[in-house]
This record gives sequence, C-alpha cells and structure tokens, in this order.
Amino acid sequence: MSIIESLVLGIVQGLTEFLPVSSSGHLALLNLLFGSTKGSIDFTLLLHIGTLLATFIFFWHDIVDLLKSLLPRNKHMVGERKMVLALIVATAVTGPIGLILGPKLDALSTSLLALGIAYLCTTVILCAAEYFTGNKGARTPENMGVVRAAVVGLIQGIAVVPGISRSGSTIAGGMAIGLNREKATRFSFLLAIPIIAAGGLKDGIDALQGQVILPSTLVCVVGFLASAIAGYFAIRFMVNLVKKIKLYWFAGYTAILGVVLLALHALGIG
Repeated sequence: MSIIESLVLGIVQGLTEFLPVSSSGHLALLNLLFGSTKGSIDFTLLLHIGTLLATFIFFWHDIVDLLKSLLPRNKHMVGERKMVLALIVATAVTGPIGLILGPKLDALSTSLLALGIAYLCTTVILCAAEYFTGNKGARTPENMGVVRAAVVGLIQGIAVVPGISRSGSTIAGGMAIGLNREKATRFSFLLAIPIIAAGGLKDGIDALQGQVILPSTLVCVVGFLASAIAGYFAIRFMVNLVKKIKLYWFAGYTAILGVVLLALHALGIG
C-alpha cells in the first residue's frame, strides 16, 4: 500500500464514518479500486481507531461528564447516569451480533452485488426514518430507557454489513424511538466510541498473537492521522448539518451509488 492510498483511505474513512453513507462500504470500494491487500481489514480497523480519536476530542466534555456521573458523590447527575446505561445496553446488544457476523463479511466487501444491495438498504432505512418520524421526537437519550436503547443496539449490530451505514442506521433508530434528528445524531456518535474501542482491543490482542498484518509504519501513521483529522471535521459538519437538512439528501446519494454498483455487477464489471 502506498502513502497516497493510505491518505485517501484515511480521509474517506474519516468523512464517511460520521456521514450516513457507510464508511465500510466506501473503504471496500476503494480497496477494490486499489486492489485488495492482505492486510486491508487490519488497516481498516486502524483507520477506525483514528476516527475514535476524533470522537474523543470532539465529545471530550460530554465524555468527562458521563464518567464523572459514575462517581458515588455525583448521584445527582441522574441524566448522565441514564445515558451511560443506555450506551452500555446498546453496546451489549451490538457486540454479540458483530462477533457472529464479523467473520462472514469478507465476501460481502468484495461483491458489487452485495454492496449495491446494502447501499439500497441504507437508502430505505434513511427514508423510512425521515418519512415516519421527521424531526419531531421529543425524547432525550437520557430517558430513552433500556428497551429503546437495546433497539438502537440491535440496529447498530445489523449495520456491520458493508454498505449499511452504522451512523445512518443508529440515527434512524434513534429517531424511531422518539429522538429528534440532532439528539439521535449525537447519541449515534457517542455510541461509536465503545464499539470502535472494543474492536481496537480485539485487534490489539490479535497483534500480540501475531495475527495482524499492517503496511509500513509511515503508511499507518498517514492513514491514522488522515482519518482522525477528517473525522473531526466530519463530526462538526454533521452535527450542524442535521439541524438544517433532512436525511433524504444522504438517501439520494446511497440510492445512486447502490444502483450504479448493481449496474456494474450486471455488466460483469468487478
């Protein structure tokens, strides 16, 4: 893998992780374009850790408040404690699904047919959320409850499929349980932290066992920094954007991309 490829992959990962257009699908397409490398899956996880850093930086004050609420002396921080519980429940539901489906996703990430169908699924998810709920939800993440948090976790678990947007699915899931678009977006981004961290921990264990194959150090550093920087600006962009536009705009993009991929598959390309 060259430095230019690493830079492009990092920027695309950072931008698409927080836009509801599927970062995993875009990285799969780029890997097909560049020529899939043996260490591409491990390198992709490295890029995800870069976006994890971006999330930590952007939501640093929120994260500190959530952690402070767990201290015995801060029993008055009821809302923050409920938010922590919601994040734990959603993550607990997502985790097993990811472990079960994860090993089976390699074939999907190299199939234009599978990616095209998955992108169209993202289109349906985004459109359904906007059409049936709009931006009228009055609920907050702090009072969503265990059952609703589990629903969002279930939806996030399904989104491990390349081409189905994690952020788009969890934003849609949040809107479906009564959050408005902005609150659903913030919850979606916070929910990415434990999932990406868990993936990074697993990758670290694999590395200690000699199972991880990565490009050169310079290539890894470039990709990591690119994903972190692009991810930070993507979060800022998305948090402000969801206040002004509907999810239909992103659904239009994923619909076009899905149709193009299916057409390419039908023509025998890729």
